[in-house]
Amino acid sequence: VVAVGGGGLLGGVLDGLDRVGWRKCRVLAVETEGASSFNRSLAAGRVVELDAITSVAKSLGARRVSDEVLARALARGVESHVVSDPDAIAAVVRFADDSRQLVEPACGAALAAVYDWRQGPTGSVLAIVCGGAGVTAGDLVRWRSGS
Repeated sequence: VVAVGGGGLLGGVLDGLDRVGWRKCRVLAVETEGASSFNRSLAAGRVVELDAITSVAKSLGARRVSDEVLARALARGVESHVVSDPDAIAAVVRFADDSRQLVEPACGAALAAVYDWRQGPTGSVLAIVCGGAGVTAGDLVRWRSGS
């Protein structure tokens, strides 16, 4: 499970999986509403550019996904999931409670998919959790209060 914006992290994950021969490993790329250029591109089978990023997950703020990463994702059968900003923020808050670590809402998108897993995971699930440099304790307080 990986958050996706422009596709750099997803491309690196695909490289790593290929390098170790895990070509059958299921990959779920997650974005928030308002930053879902990958999801829209995957559905269209071509790069779709967003007019603007309207999500709170600003580090997912790529108006378009990489051509190369999209082609690789289509060929490999990468799945896409979109979560709401409130779900991403709730996951950030829950992760802070669970792990005592702050992460950005972009990472919260991937965490939201894990916390609310409805596809019934079989086997092990790995979520990439990174990106907390842009989060402050004040942000967390605001998110907890819902403002």
